[in-house]
Amino acid sequence: MLFNSIPFLIFFSFVYLFYWAIPKEYRKGFLLFAGICFYAYFSLALTVHFLVVITINYLLYRKIQSTPTRFWVGLTVSLNLINLGFFKYVYFFSKVLADLTSYPFFQQVPNLIHIALPLAISFYTFQVIAAAVDTYRNPNLPTVKVEDYFLFVAFFPVLIAGPIMRMSDFFPNLDKLTPSKEKMYRASYLMMSGLVKKVLVADPMSLTISPVFNSPSDYDSFSLFIAGICYSIQVFSDFSGLTDMARSVALYLGFETPENFKAPFFSTSGRELWKRWHITLSFWLRDYIYFPLGGSKKGELRTYLNLIIIMTLGGFWHGADYTFICWGFYWGVILAGERFLEGKLGLKLTPEKNKVLIVLKTMIVFVLFSISGLMFRSNNATNMLDHFYGIFTHFSHSLERLLDGSSNHWLVSATSLLGEGSSFKYLHIENLERIFYTSFAVLFFHHLQYFPEFWEKIRKHDVWLVPTLGIITIFLLATLSQDGGEFIYYRF
Repeated sequence: MLFNSIPFLIFFSFVYLFYWAIPKEYRKGFLLFAGICFYAYFSLALTVHFLVVITINYLLYRKIQSTPTRFWVGLTVSLNLINLGFFKYVYFFSKVLADLTSYPFFQQVPNLIHIALPLAISFYTFQVIAAAVDTYRNPNLPTVKVEDYFLFVAFFPVLIAGPIMRMSDFFPNLDKLTPSKEKMYRASYLMMSGLVKKVLVADPMSLTISPVFNSPSDYDSFSLFIAGICYSIQVFSDFSGLTDMARSVALYLGFETPENFKAPFFSTSGRELWKRWHITLSFWLRDYIYFPLGGSKKGELRTYLNLIIIMTLGGFWHGADYTFICWGFYWGVILAGERFLEGKLGLKLTPEKNKVLIVLKTMIVFVLFSISGLMFRSNNATNMLDHFYGIFTHFSHSLERLLDGSSNHWLVSATSLLGEGSSFKYLHIENLERIFYTSFAVLFFHHLQYFPEFWEKIRKHDVWLVPTLGIITIFLLATLSQDGGEFIYYRF
């Protein structure tokens, strides 16, 4: 049930109206029921699994609180990682074993076992692990009631793809479940921005680049490179649009949720980028993996290794494929390299006053992000290698020149009889005019996030601005929307 779908509109309309109509003391229970129904829409069988997982984690949470030992927190983390590993990584590990051993059994595992990926398993796994570790670190916190813990995990606005909530983010909201005009206005802005990002920016860009990633060997160097730029625009608009809608739905219900994006493409370093992109995941990796590994307190070499480890694990968390591991390792090396150049060699990589250098460095970081997008978006490792190989070899007319030196030159001339030009040319990406208007949209939304104080000045006009922008948004969606797909992070 996607946020930009008719079923969700019907579902949320009912939830919203009933939620504010019932007495305050029943709202939490109703939200829990709504979250279970939301999950059951995806799969009734996996909903049973979901509820069992929450039950086990609550029992372990109470045990950690009463007996805060490494054994219990370690058991909790292990069980959740086993659960995640079974559903998400069995096929991947069987593929690795097949690649290493060529043993037929491992190649047949996908045909022998059918494993359905539970909705939001990556996100709720990190959420319950954080709850267990935070309780271990501070067992004197007030005990969470069983129904509140279930609501914490099954809270449907952030269930699809985050933000990754922690107990300190969620439970203070339970005492503030009252209507707020300011929250309603803010929720409306977020819903409008999320829909525009997803439907008018991300979906059209997806249609532009999908043919390139499906068959990179057919496209020229320029198209293969520019596909990374296009994917950066798409993934930002798609994922931040999803986050805007999730935060909007939560605000409509009275819940404040953490920001997950803050103008990431205005970053002047990789380190800054990951403080602005998927913020809740970046800080989760820092607090629950990087710091326990020693962080930066065990020497320079260990620090570099820790950065590479957490980013590689972050890539592996995103998906069970070599492409995601390469993506995470790539960013780990960049972060370690930045730290080495700045900390060890004393080079200043992040300009602070020279605006020309700031813009130039921002563009460099964006290109680095776009290169990583080629790994992240590739359908498989073979396509990824073909994509990077093609960037350096698929120059214009290179196929014709290859044939010129052989006895097949007559083919080039013969195919020209079938139409204009030669058939022996690489394909060129289409609809590049979309880059122009989608880039302006991305810059606009970045400005909103980077300079929030500027936009706060117009909030005094909420009473007429919200309905006016709402009408404009509906008009744009009705006239300009194209066939799109599910959210990118929906499958994680």
